[in-house]
Amino acid sequence: MALRRAAEESTLASTTNQADLVSMIAQEIVSGIDEAVEYWLGRIEQELVGGGFSPEQQLRAVERVIREYKEATGKLPFHCAQA
Repeated sequence: MALRRAAEESTLASTTNQADLVSMIAQEIVSGIDEAVEYWLGRIEQELVGGGFSPEQQLRAVERVIREYKEATGKLPFHCAQA
């Protein structure tokens, strides 16, 4: 009976440690996503607020930021070279 109880306690401790590890990893992932979103939204906000640009210039600046994001994350579609 004592061996069975020790095995149950060991399994419980292992499960708790795994749950803690999963929780810690999830928190790190959320933190990284939050930081990335803040960065890119901040970049877009800078283009819209600063500089006294016309609406057309602001739109082009935001498009550049979005293109930079896509390049940084590998989300641009592959384009073949043109002759």
